[in-house]
Amino acid sequence: MPELGQPMTGASYRLEQPEILAAPTGGSITLPCTLIYPPEIELLREVRVYWRRGGFHGDFVYNHTEGFTRWDYRGRIALVGNPGERPKRTASIRIDRLQASDTSEYVCQVCVQLQNGTWIPWRALPGTRLTVTEAAPSPMPRTWHPALATQDTRSAERNSTGHLDTTHLALIGLASTLSKIGICIAVFALCQWLGWAGLQASGAGGRHGATHQGNGI
Repeated sequence: MPELGQPMTGASYRLEQPEILAAPTGGSITLPCTLIYPPEIELLREVRVYWRRGGFHGDFVYNHTEGFTRWDYRGRIALVGNPGERPKRTASIRIDRLQASDTSEYVCQVCVQLQNGTWIPWRALPGTRLTVTEAAPSPMPRTWHPALATQDTRSAERNSTGHLDTTHLALIGLASTLSKIGICIAVFALCQWLGWAGLQASGAGGRHGATHQGNGI
């Protein structure tokens, strides 16, 4: 790594980073970093990207040129984009499988080499404050299957038809019962009427015989 020395400052040399980002544990996040520098220093011979955590004086976690990744970020951190690509050079990184311990301030540093061999370093101030939040439990998604939906529809139709058939049978049974009760009532009333009519006829016959006997005397 070249000696970075005193970083360049001012509007001509700057790195654009968002100040605050957040993402859940287990997820991924990109920490953007865009290089801004005077056009007169093109063409650059080399661009080197460094990322620290814990502020500018924190520990290095990534250096794409030297292939360095801190032990607890190995396999989880990668460069996004190409810092050597013009006109908009980027030095963004992506962190995968986020952990709660990844919460920190991440600072991007860049060191470019001019055609005359001079190295010019600069950095982002402030860096990006990353907060890793607790992942919310996700509900189990229900997979929709047309065949299952058709079966459910047919089952519902069968259940509905069965319910209607049961209702019809109950109504028919009720009507039959009511009809039988009505017939019994009618028969009972008829018997009662016939019994009363017989009594009336017997009484009338007795009175008629008594009249004839009186006339004979």
